[in-house]
Amino acid sequence: MNLNLKSILGALAFSAFSFFNVQAQSSDNVVLVGKVDQKYNGTKVYLYNNITGDSDTTVVANGAWQIVRPFTVATRHMLASEAESKKHGGYAPFGVLIDEPGNVVIEGDLEAFYTSKVSGSKSHNVLNQYFALVQEQGGNEAAIMADVVAKNANSFGAAFLLDRYGKVMVPEDALKAYEGLSSDVKKSFYGKSAGNQIKGALLSKEGAVVKDFTLLNEKGTEVSFSSLKGNYVLLDFWASWCGPCIEEFKTLKGVYAKYKGKAPFEILSISTDKSEVAWKGALKSQQLPWVQMHDLTGDEAIATSRFAVTALPTTFLIDPDGKIVAKNLRGKELEAYFLKLFGR
Repeated sequence: MNLNLKSILGALAFSAFSFFNVQAQSSDNVVLVGKVDQKYNGTKVYLYNNITGDSDTTVVANGAWQIVRPFTVATRHMLASEAESKKHGGYAPFGVLIDEPGNVVIEGDLEAFYTSKVSGSKSHNVLNQYFALVQEQGGNEAAIMADVVAKNANSFGAAFLLDRYGKVMVPEDALKAYEGLSSDVKKSFYGKSAGNQIKGALLSKEGAVVKDFTLLNEKGTEVSFSSLKGNYVLLDFWASWCGPCIEEFKTLKGVYAKYKGKAPFEILSISTDKSEVAWKGALKSQQLPWVQMHDLTGDEAIATSRFAVTALPTTFLIDPDGKIVAKNLRGKELEAYFLKLFGR
């Protein structure tokens, strides 16, 4: 009886386990399976997605971890590990592209998650193709990207590639590559974002004339870019959480004190902070004496739709006629440029 009872309980346990796996791997789910060294047993792995709102946590057991999420849209899930945070005092999030339900395998060192290898995702494989070709061939990343995007025009991965790494191409070639994407891919989050980035790159290349725009200042008053016409305008994109941005304010305060009122010069800072409270808090602590604006969000953001900003800080120097004459002048380079420009 005892043996039969054990057999019955074992069968029930196996059935329950099998049922769980069937549910986890149903056609509506994305199953992320991690393979790691067993020394990481007991370590937490985190998933988050600021676009879809997904979040989850799991624990490594027997050299493996698993996270199951319902598939909703093509997206990029971000992964981070407790082990990396403990070793380095922080972590570099690792993104995995997902464009359909199914199993995706991630193999790598949890103390360096960004080095992981991904298999089982068609869209992520587009990134794998691009980086493999760059490593093999070197040199002309723009030509490699154009070729990879053209061959994967129906893949969400091609849109992500253009959105995140499209700056290796001149804007005109990036636009040509983007126009070759399928309509469904263009409608995806990164498809829309790539389109905005390319549009912004065309509008903000050196020699382009900046079209007028209007945003709110810290007092809630509308201020237009055209109100600064007649000056050399240093357009500075920043955010309260950006350490290098805050550090660069030391240089900006110096050049502003030196040239404001003595030369046709003005600084316009546009915060990309999502939080108005965080932006105003940083303004109060930094005491910035020049023109301040708060950017819009989404597709209407000036930073992306007009200037293709992908990193902070990003600066543009615009001449009195509204033409972009230089990009990303900072520190000593910025000071030397103004010394040459204004001769003092």
